[in-house]
Amino acid sequence: MFKKLIITISLLFIIFISLPFITVFLNVDYHLLYKISKTAEFLNAVKTTFLAAFVATLIAIIFGIPFAYAVIRYKFPFKSVFEAIIDIPQTIPHTAAGIALLMTLGRSSFIGKGTSLLGISFVHTFWGVVAAMGFLSFSIFVNAVKEGVRKIDIRYEKVARSLGATPFKAFFFVTLPMIKHDIISGALLMWARGISEFGAVAILAYYPMTLSVLTYDKFQGYGLKQALAITALIFIMSMIIFVIIRIIQNIWKHTESR
Repeated sequence: MFKKLIITISLLFIIFISLPFITVFLNVDYHLLYKISKTAEFLNAVKTTFLAAFVATLIAIIFGIPFAYAVIRYKFPFKSVFEAIIDIPQTIPHTAAGIALLMTLGRSSFIGKGTSLLGISFVHTFWGVVAAMGFLSFSIFVNAVKEGVRKIDIRYEKVARSLGATPFKAFFFVTLPMIKHDIISGALLMWARGISEFGAVAILAYYPMTLSVLTYDKFQGYGLKQALAITALIFIMSMIIFVIIRIIQNIWKHTESR
C-alpha cells in the first residue's frame, strides 16, 4: 500500500511538472519555430547566453574553489556571515538583484567609473550579462564544492604533508582530484542556472539579448505566437542539457560504486 501511494504521488508530481512543457509543444507553430531557429537574432542570443554563462562559471571556479575550501577546512571570524552572504542572492527577487547590480556596476558608480578607464562597461554589455548570471548562480557552484570538500577526510592531506608535500601541492594534487566530480557537477549546474537568468540581466544588460530576454522582448513586441516558438526552442535545449548532465552524473556514480 505504501509503495503504491508513493508511486502515485510521484506520478502526479511528474504530470504537474510536465504539463507546461506538453502545453507548449501542443500549441507551438513548428514552421515558425524552425524559421526562428535559423535567424541571426536567435543564434546571437544563444551564443550570448551560453558564452556568458560559461565565463561566469569560469570566474566562479577561480574564486569559488578557494572560498569553499577555506570555509570547510579553516576556522576564522565571521565565517558564518561570509557563507550567508554567498547564499543571499538565492533568496532575493532577481529584479532586486538587478537593481543592486546596476547601482554597484553602473556608469556613475565607483566600480563603473574605474572599469570604464579599462574600456569595460557593465550596462547593456556582454560583461553585464556575465555579472548578472554570476551573481545569482555563484552559490550553486560554491555549495557543490563545499559538499565535496566536506566529504574528503582531512587525513589524506595530512599524510601528503607528512610525506613532504607543501600545502599547495596537497591542495592541487590530493584534494582537487578527489573533488573533481563535485567541481564539474557544480560548474554544470551553475552554467545551466545562468542560462535561465532573466530579471537581473534585463535590468543591468538588456542588450546584447540573452534567450530569456529575447523571449520576453518577442512576447511584448509580437505577442504569444513568436514567444511560444522561442520558449519551445529553449525547452528543447534545456532538456538536452539536463539529460546530458544527469547521464554524466549517473556514469560517475556507477564508476565510483565499482
